[in-house]
Amino acid sequence: MAFMNLNKIFRVNYDFNFFKIEKKSDIKNIILKDYILKSYKDELNPNGETFIYQGIKEQVFKENDEILILNIGRKIIFFKNLTQNSDNLGEIQTKQSVLLSFLFFGSLFFASLFLMQFNLTDLFFLILCIIVLIASSISTNLLFKHINLLKKFSKEEIREFLKKRKNVKA
Repeated sequence: MAFMNLNKIFRVNYDFNFFKIEKKSDIKNIILKDYILKSYKDELNPNGETFIYQGIKEQVFKENDEILILNIGRKIIFFKNLTQNSDNLGEIQTKQSVLLSFLFFGSLFFASLFLMQFNLTDLFFLILCIIVLIASSISTNLLFKHINLLKKFSKEEIREFLKKRKNVKA
């Protein structure tokens, strides 16, 4: 059992990146718009990484925009476009509110089924919904704390923080 590492299952690793967009391509679906952003190679991004963002708004990014992102892997969760002074906080709040309300009402539904019929399958789904609701609430709380921290800092403070963090990792 010593060889098992469960960190990827129980802990989500958010990462902050600050970069200038070198290339932008977008794919428009029926409702959502997919953006593929490639960063310039500089001291904060020596590899010129590529990130993916999926959102509702159009014309969010332009080439040469400086953006700060909160990402998991290559997927952008939160962004703050410092050039256009825009972000996707409202979109995140809407998605998280819908998710939490869906889980809350699902828990109420399975609780009412369990109280009416005393069925073990209803109890199982009730417990499952409550566990997912609690985990989503914790995740939403952490995400909003990260967002509030990102909104407070200026571009120079962000650059300085990320330079110090890159030097510590190296």
